[in-house]
Amino acid sequence: MSDNGSFFSSDWLGAFLIIAILFGGGFGGFGGGRVMPPAATPTDVQNAVNNQAVQSGIQNVLLSSANNNYETARLVENQTMQLMNQNNTNLINAIQGFNNIGQQIMNQTNVLGSKLDQLGFQMENCCCSIKTLIKDNQIADLTNQLNQANNVAVNSAQSQYLLSQMGKWVANAPATAAG
Repeated sequence: MSDNGSFFSSDWLGAFLIIAILFGGGFGGFGGGRVMPPAATPTDVQNAVNNQAVQSGIQNVLLSSANNNYETARLVENQTMQLMNQNNTNLINAIQGFNNIGQQIMNQTNVLGSKLDQLGFQMENCCCSIKTLIKDNQIADLTNQLNQANNVAVNSAQSQYLLSQMGKWVANAPATAAG
């Protein structure tokens, strides 16, 4: 061991400083004016362990509560999402249903319009046919009347001709004695 006369050069002095720092509370000396706390009794140790167990239990309850709150929030969020999706599906189905009904009404209206056009055409043809039939019947009646008038005129003319050829004719003439 070499000692060159320095206070900090010896090995035992470094060990002493470490012990003094650990047990003496720093560089203030062995007591340093600081009072050491009393040693823990078995009751103190048991109370500390019990307190630690209670604190750990409370932390576990708080963690479990937080997890339950998180899970509940997730379930509510998922249920809300499912309800929104179902609502969207219902709205889409309703809109498609209304569109289908509108399309059916439009198709039926087009069919009805076509049927009305056909009915109008048929009524026009019917009316024209009836008018033509009435005109044809009137023409036939007038033709018959004309033919009858012509027959009367021809008969009258023939009768006049015959009478003119016969001379004087007296209807129901008195009988004369022939001699």
